[in-house]
Amino acid sequence: MFALDIDEIDDVASRLKLVSRNKRNLYSFRDDDHWKEGKKNIRANLTSYLHEQGMTEPLGQITLVTHLRTFGHIFNPVSFYFIRGIEDQPLCAIAEVANTFNEQKLFVIGSEYFAKSQYREKQSKEFYVSPYSDLDTEFSFILSEPDERLAISINQSQKGKTYFFSSLVGERRELTDWNLLKYTLRFPFITLQIVGAIHWQALKLYFKRIRVRRKAANPELQKGKQVYLRKRHHFIDTAPKHRLKNELSI
Repeated sequence: MFALDIDEIDDVASRLKLVSRNKRNLYSFRDDDHWKEGKKNIRANLTSYLHEQGMTEPLGQITLVTHLRTFGHIFNPVSFYFIRGIEDQPLCAIAEVANTFNEQKLFVIGSEYFAKSQYREKQSKEFYVSPYSDLDTEFSFILSEPDERLAISINQSQKGKTYFFSSLVGERRELTDWNLLKYTLRFPFITLQIVGAIHWQALKLYFKRIRVRRKAANPELQKGKQVYLRKRHHFIDTAPKHRLKNELSI
């Protein structure tokens, strides 16, 4: 995965031969692969969204942990934004969760839940992620700000009982063409592998006769999502409008 200061992406693309922004390359960062508010780039879109949610503080450094397009393909089950203020104080973290129906939802964790370099909060899911998981469950986020190491966990619970555990850990590596080439050989077509692994696990659960939840069922419980129409390259925003430095690869 990549951890990028979003204000340095153009500099990264100009420095590295294997990375581009909004253009084809071995690795490509595309603003349209992330949350859209009709603005010109990812910073403007995040600023617009957070202002709609009631955040008035100006945004400083934004670090994004995500996958880039690899050989033109992308699928991010979840990307993470770590946002600081202009005085380098923690403002919020955002988990940008996606599903295989081209939908995204932002889970924002404010600075009131920040302590010891971690954001910790529980939030209602109300989003279709897996056909083997109910919509009215709860995410438990523990998001550590990336430094020399990365440690993130998102667990899922229902009626107070945790039944799904997930974690993401990594070590910092310098972002260079040489390192990218090595990791490409080690993990070729990484985002395709992610999609393949998701469907392989789903198939195994299907043969175990685990109950399947239909996407079309209970639309009233699918809240705050945004639908990305890939062929038209724009988003349909179904989210309710209510209140509420250095680049590295991991």
